[in-house]
Amino acid sequence: MKIKYVIGVLAALFLATVFTAKSVQQSTASAEPAAPRSSTESTPPSLPFKFPDVCIAGVPEKGDCCLWEIERRVDGKREAKYGNPYICDMGPTRRGDMKITMKIKFPGTPCDQQDIPPDNSTLEAKGQVIRQNDQYAYFTGEFTIKSSSGKLLFEGRIETTDRLGSHHLFSKCENCRPVSHFEGWLVGRGTDAFPNHTLRALIVSRGTVPSPTVASTPMTGSLTGTLIKCPF
Repeated sequence: MKIKYVIGVLAALFLATVFTAKSVQQSTASAEPAAPRSSTESTPPSLPFKFPDVCIAGVPEKGDCCLWEIERRVDGKREAKYGNPYICDMGPTRRGDMKITMKIKFPGTPCDQQDIPPDNSTLEAKGQVIRQNDQYAYFTGEFTIKSSSGKLLFEGRIETTDRLGSHHLFSKCENCRPVSHFEGWLVGRGTDAFPNHTLRALIVSRGTVPSPTVASTPMTGSLTGTLIKCPF
């Protein structure tokens, strides 16, 4: 009888010990803070940008910068080589490589206040062109301006659009999508020749964009903008 009693007591103690251990384990687990989720779990990965970033020279936030209006006559040519056409809702469209070469000349007008960039400099730009069959076209690329002796003076970014006018909203100024006309802008910084200068200008020119059958076309127009010099 004593043996059965002892066995019963031991069994009861064992069950009580197991129950107590499980209770302590559960309460400890509930008191512990949840493990933090990794950054990859909490934030979905961002998609890569489809449109690439480009570098454009800025202007210092501080400093006694000076500025001048500049105006130049530009004459030259554009050369392009296109790939196969593809269909857009505006009709057949092509992409290609384009090169712009223009000679920079002093116009001798009161609007021109500086001799930088100098007379007889050459602007050369290379980049990508997207062209519709109706000659509406967009160009983006990089440019350099070199002196008549070949020294690099400025370099930067340029964009132009053919058959785009900025004055057609007002009557008697120009038609929408003018023929043989393109406009654009450029922003560049000076090299060691003009290390304290930046050039920011508009381009307005006559000329038709090259086509798949006419690889080179002439252009003549103006380069008007602002030359900025900042102390460093």
